[in-house]
Amino acid sequence: MSKLKKSQVSSPSLGVAYDLVLADLFSKLTKIKEGVIQLGELGTLHKKERETRAPGNGKVYVYYQVSFKASNLLKKELDK
Repeated sequence: MSKLKKSQVSSPSLGVAYDLVLADLFSKLTKIKEGVIQLGELGTLHKKERETRAPGNGKVYVYYQVSFKASNLLKKELDK
């Protein structure tokens, strides 16, 4: 894995890039029922369907759990 590179961009273009990344991530998370989304050298997002039963009325509710697993490179950088 290569080192993460710091990019030097102006604030407006950084905002546009941020919006594009958020739109892409939103699209991917809503399209997959369950699965893994690779976030380059940062790590992975895991989307899983879960169920819970309400104690009062016994109804079953379905929801999605999204968890993030950081890559070894990101963990090393965060520990500095």
